[in-house]
Amino acid sequence: MEYIKVLLPSIGVGLLFWYVMRGILRSDSVEREEMERYYRQMDSEETAEDHESSTGVAEENHPHGTRNEGRPD
Repeated sequence: MEYIKVLLPSIGVGLLFWYVMRGILRSDSVEREEMERYYRQMDSEETAEDHESSTGVAEENHPHGTRNEGRPD
């Protein structure tokens, strides 16, 4: 019983350290996956814009409208 009383604080601190480190490592891996997904999305959008500008084809729902928007007919 004496050994348990002596080792219990160390075991508790060790478990707390393990839990905190596990959380940090998991959050880091999740963040890296999200950043990779974000960069892939940005690259695909950039590639689509490059393709659009090189072919001269504009999307119908372009967020910036058309070039002659606001000009008199």
